[in-house]
Amino acid sequence: MKRAVIYARVSTERQADEGLSVDSQIEACRKKAAELGAAVLHVYRDDGISGTTDARPGFRAAINHCTLSGADYMVCWSSSRFARDQLDALTYKRELAAGGVKLVYAGSGIDLETNEGWLTDSFQQIIDEHYSRQVSADTKRSMISAAREGHFMGGRVPYGFEAVPAADGRRRRLQPLLEEATVVQAMFEQSARQIGAFAIALMLNEQGITLRGRPWNKNTVLGILQSEVYMGQVIYNRFDRKRRRENPPEDWIRVQAHEPIVTAERFDQVQQGLAARVPAPGQTPGNTQHTFAGLLRCGQCGAGLKVTSGKGRNGTAYYYYACNGQVQGRRCTFKRQPAGAFDRWMLDELMNHVLTRESVQAVLDQLDNAAATWVKDRSARRRALVAELRDAEGRRSKLYEVLEAQGLATPGIQELGPRLRELNEQVSRIEKALVVLEDEQEPMVGQLGVTADEAATVMRGMVAGCKDPKILRDFVASIVSAIEVRDNEVRVNYHPECLIRSQGAVVHSTRNWLPDLGSNQGPTD
Repeated sequence: MKRAVIYARVSTERQADEGLSVDSQIEACRKKAAELGAAVLHVYRDDGISGTTDARPGFRAAINHCTLSGADYMVCWSSSRFARDQLDALTYKRELAAGGVKLVYAGSGIDLETNEGWLTDSFQQIIDEHYSRQVSADTKRSMISAAREGHFMGGRVPYGFEAVPAADGRRRRLQPLLEEATVVQAMFEQSARQIGAFAIALMLNEQGITLRGRPWNKNTVLGILQSEVYMGQVIYNRFDRKRRRENPPEDWIRVQAHEPIVTAERFDQVQQGLAARVPAPGQTPGNTQHTFAGLLRCGQCGAGLKVTSGKGRNGTAYYYYACNGQVQGRRCTFKRQPAGAFDRWMLDELMNHVLTRESVQAVLDQLDNAAATWVKDRSARRRALVAELRDAEGRRSKLYEVLEAQGLATPGIQELGPRLRELNEQVSRIEKALVVLEDEQEPMVGQLGVTADEAATVMRGMVAGCKDPKILRDFVASIVSAIEVRDNEVRVNYHPECLIRSQGAVVHSTRNWLPDLGSNQGPTD
């Protein structure tokens, strides 16, 4: 028995009300499949999705089901339900044809396998795309006109606004919501003073101000600071949905649609400040400039510490380690720490614990033992290779002797050729292995004659002089698994296999490296 897959679609509720409902299409497609003598394998549908795009889950699933299951038919109501874009229609019709699947329309008698049917369908596809383009243009004009009249075109109401009934009683319009609008204005004011989005989110959460019940984070703050809706504008034609990319700004259609919360001058000032804080090409972002980024945790709530940035009044950038739990709305009293000062202090403390005379001497002893072991191992490997070489050469010589003595009369001469080649390859492989072994460099550790104190000094100098943040971060991460930062102590957890034999160490600070929130001064004695 033949098999069929059904696909149905509507773009709008209006289409469904006009008799093109998905259920009606499916019923007609089932009757068509029965006429073809085909059993229906599966029914796929897309509700409220335009046919001008192939980003339709039901459509893609139907195509895949047809081509992978070996179905005989894909049944749709009409060509416009299949696709309204000519290129998409052609592409997927070819995909179905390549899989041996015949496309059938339940709403018409077009036979796509005949020349007449193919020509009719092609004309219909052009008409469908033209209709879709016309509807899209009419809809866009209608939305722009309504926006210019101050009407809200739907969607989630932006923070800072409320949707109230318009004058016609049928639509809604946006107007500032005083309580939220005041928060938005404060956010723009803080950003204009070069306070970063992360710090703004932190302060809002500390003050108990939520995003309609949710805590603020860096991205939600940036979303508000970068949205033109707050200077009263709605933008159309910003995105090319078909190509899935943003159109050039000169193609955008800006509509002054409602009362603004911030002025255009303030909005432009904030955008310039945000752009100035984006790292230039080749610059290292703040979180990768700092040695302990990603290794620190809050000793109070357990959340990770992240690098947040800001600028002083003189324009100088500064960085803090801040508790991410506070940003997520947790009740945590962790004080932000100046990242540069913390890094310098913590690295020095680590070196005091890791590069001790005892630990370095233990490493030197291990390296000396490894060098002695290498010499013994190398001799053993050489003896084994030489023995294997002599054995292979001996067996090869015997074969040559037999061949020289008996010539073509040698019994089983056909088998001796492959065996001789195998021995030649074995001899060549062993000789190359011996050459590689002879070229191995002997460890020089035992001949350096350095003391543990000298080695520790050299290593400290290498760490202190390292200018590559990534190399330094990798070095620290090879020693440390996590660091818990508290008000008056830092607990370091080391990897068991590193130089430190203990599972953890507590470092107490005798210096004021924990300044008050908002200060960007470094540690003082």
